[in-house]
This record gives sequence, C-alpha cells and structure tokens, in this order.
Amino acid sequence: VLYGHATPSEAFQSTVLQIGELDLNLFLKHVAENAPHAGIPAVEYQPTAQVIVVKADEYSLEDVVTHILKNADRYRPEGSAIRIYVELAETTVAVHIHNQGPNIAPDMLDKIFEYGVSDQLDSGAEGHRGQGLFVAQTYMAKMGGTIVARNCDDGVEFVLTLPRPL
Repeated sequence: VLYGHATPSEAFQSTVLQIGELDLNLFLKHVAENAPHAGIPAVEYQPTAQVIVVKADEYSLEDVVTHILKNADRYRPEGSAIRIYVELAETTVAVHIHNQGPNIAPDMLDKIFEYGVSDQLDSGAEGHRGQGLFVAQTYMAKMGGTIVARNCDDGVEFVLTLPRPL
C-alpha cells in the first residue's frame, strides 16, 4: 500500500497471522475489562467455569472484536450493554457479541463485510471507511473461522466461530 503496489484490501488479505492456542475465556475477560479504555463502556462478559481453548492469532482476534465492538457502540441506545457470551460445540466455539439497537437491512447482512461498505453518509470524515468488518471477515477466515451478522428482536448479534484444537 505504501509503495503503490497493493490496494488496502489486498494488503489485509496478504497479512500472515501467527495462529496458536488461545485461552478464549481469559481473552474475552480482558476485552470486556479493557473496553472502557478504548472508549467503549458497558461491555459485559461472564467467564465460563471451564477453560476454553481455541486456535487463533491473539492480536488479529483482538482487532476483529474491537471492530465489532466499535460498530455495536455506534448503534446501541446510550447506556445499554454490549453482551458477549460463548457457545461450545465439539470442534468449534462461537463467540456471540450482541447489542440492542436497530436491525441491519436484510439485504445488507452479507454486504457489510465487503470492502468499502459503510452506512455513514460522510464516512471518511467520521473515520469510517468501510474497512472494519472487511478486516474482521478476512482475519476470521485466516484463523479458520467465520463471522456472520444476524438480526435479533432487540438488536444485532455478530457470531464469530473459531476452531478448537483437536
């Protein structure tokens, strides 16, 4: 990107991640505790009693979660919490990030992950360039995981699915 040989999207897609085993419980606990320092108050996570290990790159996963939390913070009613919880399966772990607020237009649920998509009218001036969710999807794919957005009765939920070590 700096030398004019790649677009920003190509640069994100060519990033190499350092995937290892990560204690997801501890990771999410730290995310919730430190979110106010990043300007995102009222992020709630109740750790599970068991250790949850996933295959991920810690720094990339932090970037993914931060992008989602910033979006959730922008759309939630003032004073409402962003709730994070996990759902365990045999080979995967799903991280649910839920916020109250308006639903995403049904025809945009998949498109929001495309590079440059932003609903902010003057997105560049506000610092929203439509890169955050594109980066989140790119990093999740590189970690062997997925990310989806879905509408709920009272808001929106993003679900990150990560592989568990075998």
